Amino acid sequence: MDSDKTFLNYVNTIYNSLNSEESIASNLRNSSMQSINQKGLPTHRKGNEEWKYTNLNRMIELNYSIDNIANKIAYESINTLEIDTFSTLNISNGELIDSKILDDNIKTRNLLSNTLTKEDIAMFNSTLDGENEDMAELNSAICKDPIIIDINNSNSEEKSKLMINIFNINNSDSYILNSPKIFINIAGKSNVEIIENHIGGNNNLYTSNSVLEILLNKKSKLVHYRLLEDTDESIHINTTRIKLMDESNLQSNAFSKGTKLSRYDLKVITSAENSYSELNGLYFTSKKQHLDNYINIDHIAPHCTSRINYKGILNGESHAIFGGTVLVRKGAIKTNSHQSDKNLVLSPKAEIDSKPSLYIFVDDILAGHGATAGNIDVNTVYYMRSRGLSLEQASKMLIAGFAMEIIDKVENNNLFDFLLENYVKKLPSYKFDF
Repeated sequence: MDSDKTFLNYVNTIYNSLNSEESIASNLRNSSMQSINQKGLPTHRKGNEEWKYTNLNRMIELNYSIDNIANKIAYESINTLEIDTFSTLNISNGELIDSKILDDNIKTRNLLSNTLTKEDIAMFNSTLDGENEDMAELNSAICKDPIIIDINNSNSEEKSKLMINIFNINNSDSYILNSPKIFINIAGKSNVEIIENHIGGNNNLYTSNSVLEILLNKKSKLVHYRLLEDTDESIHINTTRIKLMDESNLQSNAFSKGTKLSRYDLKVITSAENSYSELNGLYFTSKKQHLDNYINIDHIAPHCTSRINYKGILNGESHAIFGGTVLVRKGAIKTNSHQSDKNLVLSPKAEIDSKPSLYIFVDDILAGHGATAGNIDVNTVYYMRSRGLSLEQASKMLIAGFAMEIIDKVENNNLFDFLLENYVKKLPSYKFDF
């Protein structure tokens, strides 16, 4: 298709501008660009199960231009979550613009500050498995400012707390393509809390194709919050890979509002024994938004436990997808895994495709999965109304109660209040009609 060629020409233009001079990241970009030019992007859904419900033609058919450098510094005018006790990194249009590090246990290095080494570059993409990683390769080919974050608070009694703001800013009438790239190395026995916040300028046009890799070393603990606050007209593609070592502990909490098109591709790799992972998610879609959650756990080592619990609320003519896959490999005995996806569909024109899957290649495990989609039953509404509530009040309380199961897992008070204000209080006015 002509749109395929036009988009790849645009990508090659960015690639050539970045590689006009030799860089420590040149080899990383070169190999990825060669692969993209050879294979293309997963724009055709036929025969590609991972992209069955999401067609990237909606992304590549847009009109793109090279971003304006002046736009990168405009993030200060965007209202976003702020917590005084957190160290903060501000990334704008794929570049680390500034930081406020309050904790000596947090160290950062990035390409544009000339602080990365060859050993650092080798860490990027080390958690990728090489198959169906096309969007991550696109990111590597044109990433402007790869960032390494080292966190080691094994000798501290307090958590290390870090907020990563990923801003996308564009004042032009054409879309721009941003490629934030981050690797976080959490040292053994460290205790860390991270808030990853994706946000854009009001009505700005952009595509963000980001990659986040996290390595949890032995006995480390991470609570990871992810906020998708991008604009209604934006395109958001994210690849996140989290590798768990011995006895490490992960709690992931993702909160997403629908964009024009978004895809969250999360894979957790249990590569050593006795790790624990809990993946929670809450997503809202409305209008004609499209949101794809592709959530995977790869059980490689034995004696590991995983939980997936996602919930969606769909309105308007929106389309949401949950593709949850748990792979239990040969040798991963004593695995204990369960996944659940529940959806509240508020509009007859909204659509949900939920496909939780288990692939098991070993005996002596405990695993299960389930998915539901539908409306609130009539008896539940009748019970609420019999307590004196109006139909609208009862409906909103039931919708809020559905969402609060995930929000209640948030232990950070500032973030909890932010989610109440920006998610629960902004739930659509609705009357269940039977």
